[in-house]
Amino acid sequence: MESQEIEHFVHAPGGKPQVAFAAPEATLREVLIRLEVIREQPDGLHIFVGECVEALTEADEVEDGADQEATVDIDLTFAFLEIARHRHVHVHRCRHVTVEVNFGKPKKHRFAPNTTVGVATEWARRKFHLDKAIAHEYVLQLCGTKVQPRSTEHLGDLVQGAACSICFDLVKDETPKG
Repeated sequence: MESQEIEHFVHAPGGKPQVAFAAPEATLREVLIRLEVIREQPDGLHIFVGECVEALTEADEVEDGADQEATVDIDLTFAFLEIARHRHVHVHRCRHVTVEVNFGKPKKHRFAPNTTVGVATEWARRKFHLDKAIAHEYVLQLCGTKVQPRSTEHLGDLVQGAACSICFDLVKDETPKG
């Protein structure tokens, strides 16, 4: 009986996430080479599986915290890495994405690149002690713009150029009513 291929998304520098398929017994290295994301070695790239939510457990008194999300061993199989459950593979040149959020006094955290904007938003709402009754009305907006990335976008996908950082303002969402 042939094993069912695992559909997954590969987030790599310089492009949109790619949809890919691999057998459970395939190694992550084999798939990343096939997709031309790496050659033989990841050479300065950091590889994560799944989505990081670590910042949501950060103690309130911590200033300038950092995720400790571990990179994965690319010689492990898709089955071992549980990619069928996680569905996202992140290959990034940044080990962390430094996020500064402005809402009065700025707050910073170094997130793993496989963290979603939704997790960063929740972190910011907690750090700025927004009342739970209205916190959902506040979203992250890229500094100096009106761009409010979707909550499902990954921070690593938003990093531009050589920077490993992003600046956001925490703003009241102005969703049109009607």
